[in-house]
Amino acid sequence: MSQRIVIVGAGPGGLATAIRLAGRGYQVEIFEAVDRPGGRMRGFSLGDYHFDTGPTILQVPRVYDELFSSAGLRFSDYVTLVRLDPNTRIRFWDGEYLDLTSNTAAFKAQLARFDPALPAEFERWYIEHIRKNVVGYEPYLGTPVRTPLGYLKPREVAAALAFRPWESLYDHFKRFFRDERVVYALSYQAKYLGMHPTACSSVFSLVTFLEFAEGIWHPIGGFRALAAGLAKAATDLGVTIHYNRPVKQVMVEGGAATGIELADGERVRADAVVVNADFGHALTHIIPPHARGKYTDQKLNSMEFSCSTFMLYLGVNRRWDDLPHHQLYLSSSIRRNDPLWAKSAVLDEDDPSFYVCNPTIVDPANAPPGHSTLFVLVPVPNLRYPVDWPAVEQRYRDLIIRQMAKLGFEDVERHIVVERRYTAETWRDEHHTYLGAVFNLIHSWSQLGPFRPHIRHDGARNLYWIGGAVHPGSGLMTILEAAKSAVHFISEDVPLAQPAPVGR
Repeated sequence: MSQRIVIVGAGPGGLATAIRLAGRGYQVEIFEAVDRPGGRMRGFSLGDYHFDTGPTILQVPRVYDELFSSAGLRFSDYVTLVRLDPNTRIRFWDGEYLDLTSNTAAFKAQLARFDPALPAEFERWYIEHIRKNVVGYEPYLGTPVRTPLGYLKPREVAAALAFRPWESLYDHFKRFFRDERVVYALSYQAKYLGMHPTACSSVFSLVTFLEFAEGIWHPIGGFRALAAGLAKAATDLGVTIHYNRPVKQVMVEGGAATGIELADGERVRADAVVVNADFGHALTHIIPPHARGKYTDQKLNSMEFSCSTFMLYLGVNRRWDDLPHHQLYLSSSIRRNDPLWAKSAVLDEDDPSFYVCNPTIVDPANAPPGHSTLFVLVPVPNLRYPVDWPAVEQRYRDLIIRQMAKLGFEDVERHIVVERRYTAETWRDEHHTYLGAVFNLIHSWSQLGPFRPHIRHDGARNLYWIGGAVHPGSGLMTILEAAKSAVHFISEDVPLAQPAPVGR
């Protein structure tokens, strides 16, 4: 008889875990609080304008191919990807810009405009990272987390030391590149983690390399279509997804998870429970107090959470076909690395850095003909560092609208047809994101790898976490790798009597 696994939440981590479990022969049910899949990336519509929420950058498509093939499916049957070029345009505080592109010859030609020595410096960095990818990706990102001592294998340690993992991401790039603009351009991926490059480990330079080597992609129909494709694959494998069924509590009896209690009082028994809800929110709302293990309120208060984001979702009555899909403005404030600024714990009301996604140029169906949707993101303090958002919101919105001209979006105000805003409080209230910290726990050395919460919950057997809080961390690529690890642990703890063939 198949083991029954219940998953709380139909975010990408929950859906990926369900696909892998169902492919192995487990009976899987997902209980989702809202009416559609995707979790934080479920998106929304305002009339004829359709918006992604959450992620807008897709990296390393082979991770998705491997996920689907593990269950006997083809990713391309469910989701269509288009490769972007450039990957991202970085506009600097001095008005110059740099297009990050997988066309390395073109990228080096751009670097030569800044300094004739930079192309050779980039070549040296890139060659080192071909080796770093081999040494670092599979042992650290692509395999289940180990104990701290488990990472002390002499051969792995010797290979890793050559890459100076104790450096910050900023110091790593500063060692290779003499131009500070290039240093910040290549370390901007720290913002995926809600961190400043000076506070982020150099191990994440591997993400920069992977974007050069394998590109950045966009799912046609947006990340809403990616969520729908993951959900369709899961249901094709026999997974049942229950929408509009919020979970009140995980049931823990005799030290083990035994199922869930829904908000309407129904109880669903299971052999194991996977929680794909925000870590801090779930601990304080759906995990019984006696089963929280070491994650008491005091422990949560001692953990470091990422910044939040101020979001503008704009439906506009014109297009910007001459501008890239992804753009990032780096203001001179990015060069401030004192502790509160490095944690994005200060609201920059003078010249904030910000990101704009312009997806309509490759995916026009998200807006009426001749119109666009724009997604604007500004790092702001999480709710540990209070901002009076009712008082600040309109003023801050007006500032960001003016700032958009720095990226070529001139006179946006008069073209806006529909608009929605998110503050840190919106993330907390509508998406149940603890402290509004959209990137979850930061990736400091004390919260990296084996020092992050374990997929196997500390306070109860047969209870598992999936999402940005666990190893290897936040971001779609890493969450999909975590799903692979989650299924590894579940299959050890709750084995099937007779595994079903892949793609049953």
